Amino acid sequence: MFIKYRVLLTVLLALMTNLALGEPTRENKLSLVFAANMPEITKSKKLGYAKLASLLEQSRQEDEFTIFIFGGGSLGPSPLSSLDRGSHIIDILNTLEPDLMTIDKREFSYFEDELTLRSYEAAFPFVSTNLYDPLNKGNLEGINTNLLINKGGLHIGIISILDEEVVTEYLLQRANIEEPREVINQQIKQLQRKGADIIVMIYSKHKDYYQPLIESNKIAFALRLASTSDIATPQENMLRTFTVTDKDPVIRLNISWQADSPHKVSVEESKVDFDSLIAHRTTSLLIDEYNMRLNRLLNQSIGRTSTTFNTQRQLVRTQEVAFGNFIADALKEATKADIALVNGGIIRGDKAYQAQSVITRGDIARELPFRSHIATATITGQQLLLALENGLSEVESAKGRFPQVAGMKFRYSMKHPAGSRIQAISINDQPLQPTKQYKLATSDYLLKGGDGYTTLLMTQDKSVTTLDTPLLSDVVIRAIQSQQVISPKIEERIVRLDE
Repeated sequence: MFIKYRVLLTVLLALMTNLALGEPTRENKLSLVFAANMPEITKSKKLGYAKLASLLEQSRQEDEFTIFIFGGGSLGPSPLSSLDRGSHIIDILNTLEPDLMTIDKREFSYFEDELTLRSYEAAFPFVSTNLYDPLNKGNLEGINTNLLINKGGLHIGIISILDEEVVTEYLLQRANIEEPREVINQQIKQLQRKGADIIVMIYSKHKDYYQPLIESNKIAFALRLASTSDIATPQENMLRTFTVTDKDPVIRLNISWQADSPHKVSVEESKVDFDSLIAHRTTSLLIDEYNMRLNRLLNQSIGRTSTTFNTQRQLVRTQEVAFGNFIADALKEATKADIALVNGGIIRGDKAYQAQSVITRGDIARELPFRSHIATATITGQQLLLALENGLSEVESAKGRFPQVAGMKFRYSMKHPAGSRIQAISINDQPLQPTKQYKLATSDYLLKGGDGYTTLLMTQDKSVTTLDTPLLSDVVIRAIQSQQVISPKIEERIVRLDE
């Protein structure tokens, strides 16, 4: 009997020891594909939607727990979006089945109501955390403030932060952007109450309090959209922050965690050979169908150029360019104004044109994809000076407010601070008179104060009604058709003195 009890005791002790030591903790894994900044489906890029579809298919075959987050920055502007306000992007994304889409500033290319319509067309949720609509006393209709998703037993809270500058840059008609700091802290607590194991933040413009949130593990890691021209904190100095750009719009991450510690995750970027990916057939057919429709509308020749000119992004936002002169001249002529001013940021083609090149409707749709209408106003010389100073205030950052002009010339120096850079201005070869009134031709966007041109809000005799004024792109098309052969050139309308 004693021996039996001794054997039983030994077994019990062994069981207790095993329970105390525990079995080896199982490591769980999942994949995350993050894509953004893909407004154009017609350009041949290293990675477009068809290759993205193949990457997702491959990732889902290798790992059943694959998350696909589309970061936005894509509903506009583009030639096709100027016609359907980005519906085709949602149509394509529906076939790729994102877990969610976050909102960036380009989603407001056609204003709030169109964004709401796109959210209803989508078979996936939209998320924007600090977007506030006074009419709803909450988020914009169709947009989630946060999201909790469960993949492979890991509960992941998602928050997405918009930068405040979207209000003025895209002239939001009613929505506001709340300051992020307090909103982020509130949403972290709310998601934790919902059962989030980790919280992921998506954003564009870096703020100094984002990294402490990651260092303290309140945010497990961040996904960032950045323009390749951004002056940003170097990626290697940003803890657990993974970035996509216009040129590299897709990344794949490997996420792993111990089964008993889901709040402690390891995140590593997975190298993907995008060149070896074959475009997904079904997605390619859908894109081809859209391109065929677009080509039927836009392949029509409207003229040709006898000179070379370049609409590269960096150029149109930092210096006088020949095509900027042509646009401003066409606007001035169409309105019989004294002067014309447009912002370089509306020029989006990013293309070099050779002499004798044929110009099509599609070229102009790519160069001027925003649906900007022409507008006029009476402006004083002093107001014009302030407007131009605004246009030159962020040359260092290649911001879209840089002016392209007609009927005037000016010289400026970067040795002077923003607000006092202009050294001389002439209007139609006469010195600027501060109190004299001039007829200004511009876009409805600038006349409503867009891109920081708030001085134009104070001008007189404003004509900004869009119902009876043509699109700026239509004015440019008519000017090319009228001339048949155009000769855009640089004429020292804008001279930087310290070069």
